[in-house]
Amino acid sequence: MKKMITHLGVLLFLCAGGAFAQTVIFTENFESGSPNASWATYYSGEDQLLAKPMASAPSALTGGGNYVGLLQDANGSYTGSAVAISGALTLKDYSIEADVYCYVNNAGGSAYTGLVVYADTTKKDFYKLRADFDASDRINLSGLKSDPATYLPLFSKDFKGVDNAGRYPTSDGWHKMKVEVHTINDTTVTFTCSFDGQVLTGCPITYAKGTAVTSGSFGLYSFQMSATGIPAYFDNIVVTQLSPSAAESLPVIPTEFTVSQNYPNPFNPTTTISYNLPSSGFVSLTVHDLLGREIATLVSSEQSAGQHSATWNGKNNSGNEMPSGVYLYTVSSGSYTSTMKMLLMK
Repeated sequence: MKKMITHLGVLLFLCAGGAFAQTVIFTENFESGSPNASWATYYSGEDQLLAKPMASAPSALTGGGNYVGLLQDANGSYTGSAVAISGALTLKDYSIEADVYCYVNNAGGSAYTGLVVYADTTKKDFYKLRADFDASDRINLSGLKSDPATYLPLFSKDFKGVDNAGRYPTSDGWHKMKVEVHTINDTTVTFTCSFDGQVLTGCPITYAKGTAVTSGSFGLYSFQMSATGIPAYFDNIVVTQLSPSAAESLPVIPTEFTVSQNYPNPFNPTTTISYNLPSSGFVSLTVHDLLGREIATLVSSEQSAGQHSATWNGKNNSGNEMPSGVYLYTVSSGSYTSTMKMLLMK
């Protein structure tokens, strides 16, 4: 019995800006007994994506067919990492979703299974959404490239269990994962990530950097640092082409908390303070003198993730004009705090 539609199709959705088309450009359910011939390995000499009988998986996928996909670094050639990719390097604005077998508290240590977007072998980079349900209790979205000084990914976002209460599993099993990626411009991409049909808290995520990969292949991901990586199982893979107009309408959500220098500076009579919030939360923006005494409260409320600004008119909380001089403004949200100087000149 077939598990999904295997031909290309066009779906029509309504959004705030009108209708836009979504075209299914790739499907894979392994029911032929072998993977689609377009699958390739990201790393040279890596283990290939295989089709295996459903009985080979740790548990049967409800609604699945006779076969599933298996991806594993069985020979340890890449220290437990295996990545299978398909699609052109020029692909932009698409989503990939699949049934993925996720591990929880694996005895062999951290074991990641997930999906890949914008894989570019020429730039040696890709973005991966991976389930990490051990003590970390997270789903991680990150790039492949890392800082040579810290070995940490140049781009990484954790969707923690505490922020997605009740959504993450407590035992191994099959789950639906999805990544929707859009290219905003030559240096900016956005991601919307879902787990079991629910968008993860904090999405969409924006990554803006000169080295950002803005197009590439889609794929599957498996990793466990060991001589033989974790066996990762996949099924019902669907890749959908999204219209660029849909990408352009997405809000830009920053990945980091940042506060800009007020403008103009020096100023008279008003100045604007801008800041970026990577997640929603309570925000405080206050003005102080150099002795630390509070002069004015500009923001004290819950705010959504995104770009914000506030204006100071040079007056204190009582409405009295302040004299010329140097003042401090502090923006705080959760564990983030930033203080900067500004000059009122009359």
